[in-house]
Amino acid sequence: MKTKKVILLALIFACYTLGVMSQNLDSIPKPQRDSILLVKAKETVLKYGPGYYREYKEPQIERGLNPSKGSINKKGIYPNRVYYRVTFLYDKTQEQLSEKYAATVIFWADQGGEPASIGFGNGIAIGIPENSDLRSNTEIEPIPYQPMPKIEMIINEQRVPDK
Repeated sequence: MKTKKVILLALIFACYTLGVMSQNLDSIPKPQRDSILLVKAKETVLKYGPGYYREYKEPQIERGLNPSKGSINKKGIYPNRVYYRVTFLYDKTQEQLSEKYAATVIFWADQGGEPASIGFGNGIAIGIPENSDLRSNTEIEPIPYQPMPKIEMIINEQRVPDK
């Protein structure tokens, strides 16, 4: 009897999760949507670039709209498509990266919480193959952590010959 209850609860949870994940992110209440985005973004960073995961500050979540075809979007790729971006910041006093973030994960609103791409603080960005419009089984190796080299100021002493 107890096993049946556990199975029933697991099925209800699975159906609820699948229902939420198949929805457009804009149709999900903000607290629930942000929670889904944070969990999925963390999973994505840990899978594709674990060296870039930071708990420095609360990740930033922003909603955006891909531009329509024009000067910014010359090819007209995904015009007026809504996306969400989750950005993981880092402590700039402790490390130096090429970007202003450690990692940033993009989600198309109409893909129901599945990540579309990820960018890292070293300037490398990748599309998530299993979630792209071109669907692929290509396995991607995790991106290694690469901080910027420390910049040291070197001053050459130059002596001016006496006259």
